[in-house]
Amino acid sequence: MTRALLLVLGCLLAMSGVWFRSFWLSDWGLPSFIFMAWLTMSVVFGWGGKGKPYSIGFGFICGSGIALVFLVTFYSNSYVGIGLLLALIYLGVRTKFFERWTE
Repeated sequence: MTRALLLVLGCLLAMSGVWFRSFWLSDWGLPSFIFMAWLTMSVVFGWGGKGKPYSIGFGFICGSGIALVFLVTFYSNSYVGIGLLLALIYLGVRTKFFERWTE
């Protein structure tokens, strides 16, 4: 059931990318994509799972990190963006940020 729902959602997103192509290629397209990615990642990473409390702080931190990587990648240099992503992952592992989240 969940896979079918995800398939339908993915198909709808792909179709919206084709139908609204002029919007995505305009000056508003890239900032809108980054904002939607930030919002989605904040909600997804903030949700702890069944029976776990919702963590607004963790979701905001992870979503903001990914949005920062997108901003640097799209507006600066792709290699710098990849380096920033690896640095954020390293920092998260080094400070045991992800281990504390799974407890």
